[in-house]
Amino acid sequence: MDILKDDYVLVSGFAVTPKGTPLNEMYKYIGVTLLIDKSSNRIIKSQFSVVSSLTNEVLQDLIKGYCVDEPFENLASKCKKHMSIPSLGAILQAVKSAIERYKDTVANK
Repeated sequence: MDILKDDYVLVSGFAVTPKGTPLNEMYKYIGVTLLIDKSSNRIIKSQFSVVSSLTNEVLQDLIKGYCVDEPFENLASKCKKHMSIPSLGAILQAVKSAIERYKDTVANK
């Protein structure tokens, strides 16, 4: 995969981690970085600042190919169906923040 393709852009988003979780002990914020194809508005790759590599892998699989033009609730529902972790709300908020950043700064140009 050519990650420097002209149609690809990297965006990030952050959210406060839930108190009382291992994630909060390590980080005060959760971050997500998304590589989005501007020609299709689809997420190509992602990376999450989570404690577990398995959690990161599952999130990457769930989010890959999601079109940011679709309602965010579609993605949130898919994640909630396959994951039950204390930090999921913060993870989804970080993803939503990154998508909004993309729409505000990249998609409208």
